[in-house]
Amino acid sequence: MTPLPDAAWRISRDVARHLGLGDIQDLVLAPGGRLNQNLVATTPRGRYFLKGSRYPDLETIRKEHQVIAFVATHNIPVVKPIADRAGETATRAGNRWWVTYPWIDGTQLDTDGVSPKTARMIGLTLGAVHRVLAQMPGPASTSLPRRPLLNATEARMSEVERAISRTPNPSAFDQHVLASIAYRRTLMGRDRSSHEGFSSLPTQVLHGDFHLGNLLINRVSRTAQASIAAIVDWELTCWGPRIWEVARSADLILDLATDLERGWPCLREFLSAYLQEAPLTPPEATQLAPFYRASRVQSLWVIEEHYRRGHAPTDEIAIDDLAALDWWYRNGEAVGTFACELVRSTKFIRPILT
Repeated sequence: MTPLPDAAWRISRDVARHLGLGDIQDLVLAPGGRLNQNLVATTPRGRYFLKGSRYPDLETIRKEHQVIAFVATHNIPVVKPIADRAGETATRAGNRWWVTYPWIDGTQLDTDGVSPKTARMIGLTLGAVHRVLAQMPGPASTSLPRRPLLNATEARMSEVERAISRTPNPSAFDQHVLASIAYRRTLMGRDRSSHEGFSSLPTQVLHGDFHLGNLLINRVSRTAQASIAAIVDWELTCWGPRIWEVARSADLILDLATDLERGWPCLREFLSAYLQEAPLTPPEATQLAPFYRASRVQSLWVIEEHYRRGHAPTDEIAIDDLAALDWWYRNGEAVGTFACELVRSTKFIRPILT
């Protein structure tokens, strides 16, 4: 393992000293994390997760922590950040804001490890999260960013094309991006008429990035039932239609292509469990697949991240994104039909919003 630079030790000790956690005895780079700088520190008082936020704005971090505090009071499994004596949950050290959390033991699954039983557990959890977030007070929730954004996409695509045109020798990645943009334009023109019902969709606070990497699963024996130890990384908390997060979570958590071949065993458990906690209305179910497809085609952040930084840890996602877009445009109708059938067969179809 490559030793961490002295600056990492100095920053971590400053943070630990500020929070009264004791001297750091061990420090390692935290696994995962594409956009933030994360460390795991051990002191005489225990282990801690130190998150070096990518956001320079302290107010953005505070909003995330307000949401965490709110859901914690409603028995949603989260990890609350450690506050200093003044009640502040972010510490300035080096050139970043650092947030410190108690270490939570838990397993992060990949899509191969998601069985129908696990899919049901995750669906119940997402439903409970949405049910609680729908109750969040207005002033705290309405200031959150709106997602997904289904506008200004053409201008953003043109900006990326101009950046590539200024490159003397476009790379294979550049060529892939140009093909992706061309395909997105085709899909946007094809689906324009299906967007008419989007404006009437109910909206609420969402986690914003609900996927396997942000779910810590309790380690259990083969005979015991797994459970969610904690839902982490609420930094993309936003305001938007919950059907977007339902579809996005299914897309990121389940191997939908394989699940479709098997007759949707995991998707059935995931959606049925979600509906048990947070019922969808028939109009919401009808728009679930079209809305998510539109959001996928107009989501450019992984592409923009590359040209913002020259090379980004999200490049792999950008490469895979074209195939994922194509899958949703070939099979999205089947996903939507399946969701509608489940909603019609569910006794409780009242909305969770009033």
